[in-house]
Amino acid sequence: MENMMKNEIIDKLENMGLSAYGFMKVRTLEESLSYFEERKRLDLTTSFEENELSRKIDLSYEMNNAQTIISVAFPYFYDSYIHKEGYFSLYTLGKDYHLVVKDHLEKVADLLREKGYQAKVFADNNSLPERYIAHVSGTGEIGKNHMVITENHGSYVFLGEILTDFIMETEERDWKEIPEHRICGDCTRCIKACPTQILGSELYDTKRCMSFITQSKEVTDQDMLLFRGRLFGCDTCQRACPFNQGIRTSPIEEFRPREYMKYPNLMELVSLTNEDFKRYKETSSGWRGKKLLQRNAMIELMRRGQNPPDEMVNTEYLRAYYNRLKVLFNL
Repeated sequence: MENMMKNEIIDKLENMGLSAYGFMKVRTLEESLSYFEERKRLDLTTSFEENELSRKIDLSYEMNNAQTIISVAFPYFYDSYIHKEGYFSLYTLGKDYHLVVKDHLEKVADLLREKGYQAKVFADNNSLPERYIAHVSGTGEIGKNHMVITENHGSYVFLGEILTDFIMETEERDWKEIPEHRICGDCTRCIKACPTQILGSELYDTKRCMSFITQSKEVTDQDMLLFRGRLFGCDTCQRACPFNQGIRTSPIEEFRPREYMKYPNLMELVSLTNEDFKRYKETSSGWRGKKLLQRNAMIELMRRGQNPPDEMVNTEYLRAYYNRLKVLFNL
């Protein structure tokens, strides 16, 4: 029964074009507590992640009777094009991944439910240490840029999980291998490419990641100089990674890039109306709000020496950044 159920799950994943997945027993990650405590002590965590450590190390927190975690990587890469007016991170170009990942995983979870087992689906917004789980379960390996790297799709993947009370056989990697980043060998391309130079240490400062900075409500003048065309997210460390060269295109149609995301227009972004913004909310770029996209587009526009018309700078938030940018770029 155990093998039959596991094979059904694998067949379902493979038929959906998902080739990177793994299985891990639910337990408490006592071995990771000191690492998470040190990151918290050094104030290296962000509000985007779970900071209650008892929840983070207890893999049963989200489902108290869970026995097994199914970890799945969802590829989103179509191409690495960068538009001349600036770019959105590749992960944002298609439909909001939270919805896509959840929809696919629910179909897998239904196989378990049909057999009388419980199954709960997770897509990002949870307390699970997803990258740790993906590495230990064999979904992928964690590289020096702290991204999960998969065999067919490099690191251009989203992670999702299913917690279930179904007990199945697992083949797990030793967690002690994680900081060795064996998959990378001697390569340091991502470390050298990182615009804020935070890579190269296990205790890296997540708040200094350019992806995080572009999504922050408040940004320093020094950091605005680093945007350099980044409208939301970064991708620099991933673009530098050899494992992301010549990878397969995603089989998931929902992740196909929207034209307005792939070919952004800076003036249109700065002048976004509430109605215009609705389509960005369909992607993973809209969750931080309209003003943030307007601000990021204005940063790039003014970096290029162009002032947006006064009528576009129509909120106190945008006006404050506009005045700072005029000084920063001598406009």
